[in-house]
Amino acid sequence: MALVVIALTAIVSVRPLVSGRKDMLRVGRDDHALHQLLDMRAALADWQLFMEPEIATLSTTATVVDPLLIAKGAEIERGIVTGTAIVAKSLRQEGFAEDAKAVTAASATFTKSLADVATLVRGQPLAVIASTVAAERGAFTAARTVTATAATHLRVSSQADADRSISGLDNGRTAVLVADVLAAILAVGASWVLGRRLHGRERVSRINGKRRSYETTLQQALDMAKTESDAYNVMTRALKESVPDLDVEMLVADSSGAHFHQTLATATQAEDGTPCGCEVVSPADCPATTRGHTLVFPSSQALNACPHLKDRPSGDLSAACVAISITGRSSGVVHAMGPDGQPPTADDVSYLEVTSRRASDRIAMLRAFERSETQARTDPLTGLWNRRSFENRVHELQHEGTPFAIAYGDLDHFKVLNDTHGHEAGDQALRLFARVLRDSVRPNDITARYGGEEFVIVLPDCPMASAVKLLERLRERLALTLSSGRVPPFTVSFGLSSSADGDTIDEVVAIADQALLTAKSSGRNRTVLASEAAVAVPPVVA
Repeated sequence: MALVVIALTAIVSVRPLVSGRKDMLRVGRDDHALHQLLDMRAALADWQLFMEPEIATLSTTATVVDPLLIAKGAEIERGIVTGTAIVAKSLRQEGFAEDAKAVTAASATFTKSLADVATLVRGQPLAVIASTVAAERGAFTAARTVTATAATHLRVSSQADADRSISGLDNGRTAVLVADVLAAILAVGASWVLGRRLHGRERVSRINGKRRSYETTLQQALDMAKTESDAYNVMTRALKESVPDLDVEMLVADSSGAHFHQTLATATQAEDGTPCGCEVVSPADCPATTRGHTLVFPSSQALNACPHLKDRPSGDLSAACVAISITGRSSGVVHAMGPDGQPPTADDVSYLEVTSRRASDRIAMLRAFERSETQARTDPLTGLWNRRSFENRVHELQHEGTPFAIAYGDLDHFKVLNDTHGHEAGDQALRLFARVLRDSVRPNDITARYGGEEFVIVLPDCPMASAVKLLERLRERLALTLSSGRVPPFTVSFGLSSSADGDTIDEVVAIADQALLTAKSSGRNRTVLASEAAVAVPPVVA
């Protein structure tokens, strides 16, 4: 009879256990598919980081893409195509046929848009280039969206399977306990061992699930950060949530790479009022940054503790220092402090590392976008605004109803300078004049290279008399700068007009240009107002 009870109880207990195990295996398959999908999204992120800024310049400058970047883009594209096939297969196997179909379609559209972008060559109209680039960006966005949707479905499915697995395991443990009471001490021992193993798996599953949920939420918050400051704010809130018992700060190298500055801190001083934080000055002096990996120090009094932990005003402490990499180089550290002898746990370090990694990736992307936008709106030789940016800003002034003066300048005899001293000397002259120009105007004035050796200055809320004085000071400063002899001497002529002289920006610039021609024909190296210019002046060679 006991054997029958044992057998029946075993059957009853094994069934939920088997069901729970199947659900657990299904969780593993879902996680495998999710990792494959994340690999594909990582390839898309590589495309956004390395190729999108370069493609963006096509719509404004129509330049040829660097062959090295073309090769890099082709490699990324092959990864996306390969990843699409793998992801689609995994999604279909897990019962997400619609997601598989959507991912395949979006990837195909994106690949086609890349083929269209690849056909762009120098000389095509900017409108065609802009349309092709816009189609590529739309296809890229669609690919990101459908992969994000598929990832969400996989996470939901994985969580549901995990919940069913936990429920089944709990039921199995209950049945095994009944069998223990009715059967024998041997069954009790066996069921206890089995229960412990299953409990360990359940705990690991829950910990991993919590960490995945945190990482997903963190990434979503960082995706909405539009500036580095936004990213640091997100990181501060995330660290306060994930490691509330630690005082954390982030130190990042400045533009020179030689000095640290603090970008975030979850606490500015200890409970007794003494200041918190690491006093390390340079990345070269930080052990974690120089080694490029995480270091944990149980006590600042230990022989092998970081020297910067010793003799803190706040007293002895423990610490974990996570090296961070931005744009491919180790350039910062996340410094977490705890009580002496109680170092941050492995879970704490895991949260510090994932937070630092995700945030540094977003910061690197934001910096790449900022460089791309700067390149798109400035002249590469002089660093001044280009013609399109200048026109956009003047349109804003007109829309605001702000009066302004426009000075149209041209370097005198620039062709002779180029022919006599070479194009390198000509480029030096343009760069020197741009520097003098920036140093001579007011902070809110607009300076732009209009084309060749022609420059435009917009002076908001500036009377014509004041504008003339500013231009005269500029020419005097130019002469003084050229007296060093490092650049062949040259002069500049200006035509000056007012926003009241015309209805459109083109008319105002044309009037200033007419005044410039008068300045040229009158001997150069001077400023002529539009009101003083002749009605018609024959063209003059610069």
